[in-house]
Amino acid sequence: MNIRFEGIFSPTITPLDEKERVDELGFINQLNRLIDNGVHGIYLLGTSGEFTTLTNTERERAMDIAVKAIGDRVPIICGVMDTSTQRVIQNIKVAEQFGIDAVAATPCYYYSSTDDADLIEFYYDVAASTDLPLFIYNIPSTVKTMIKPYIVAQLAETCENIVGIKDSSGDWTNCLDLLTRLGDKPDFSIMLGSHTALGAAVLFGADGGVVSISNVAPKESVALYNAAKARDIDEVHRLQKLLLQLGRMYNYGQGVSGMKACLEILGVCNAYTTGPLLPVSESAKDELRQLLSEAGIVK
Repeated sequence: MNIRFEGIFSPTITPLDEKERVDELGFINQLNRLIDNGVHGIYLLGTSGEFTTLTNTERERAMDIAVKAIGDRVPIICGVMDTSTQRVIQNIKVAEQFGIDAVAATPCYYYSSTDDADLIEFYYDVAASTDLPLFIYNIPSTVKTMIKPYIVAQLAETCENIVGIKDSSGDWTNCLDLLTRLGDKPDFSIMLGSHTALGAAVLFGADGGVVSISNVAPKESVALYNAAKARDIDEVHRLQKLLLQLGRMYNYGQGVSGMKACLEILGVCNAYTTGPLLPVSESAKDELRQLLSEAGIVK
């Protein structure tokens, strides 16, 4: 597959049963729904996919199911985040066995980075361990480490298989800095991790987004990307406003819990989550059903 990392890569949730095993039917339903609604790729086992709380066995089941269900329809980026360099490399080796197209790694968590040197060394070592394309995943809200744009630029220039970044910093200045440094680099993709500024980022030259809201609203997320590429400002404004309204679903429990509740309402899969994450209450589901109705996602 000749991969071009652009457009909307949906960071899919991982549907589960009541025993926290991957729900194969629900997962295939979700993957087909995302692809049928035009997403350009799947981002597997990321934050929305509960990567850090699934068992190793269920992570592998998720990869196996996804690769078989998706085939060659769209590329798959898989999260390989972990607490040490060697554990990340082990996760990459597993992903390679399943035929994943690319991997994404945050800085190691628990022992957070102390300076820029250890971040650079980490990504050098991880990139050298594989021939797969590697995405830098910047999400300081969970990892507690911010990857500065100059480090991203250095890594992009010196590691041939570091091909992009998912920037979930939520910092618009950081996004603009990345675009200034790397926006003209043809073999590097800048993917925004927040739907709140997706339209503006693509208008300014970003390659797309890995936005969790696309789990619930894939058609609308793709439409926003297309409108921004076409520089249809009125349509960007309309769709961005709609996604901001729909983003109220993140106020219900953890983000994953709210998304899974919405997908249960839509009949895609059950709302089970990994412990200690709790599913949302029935009264919250009633409010989410109203939110989905107001956004035109459900009738």
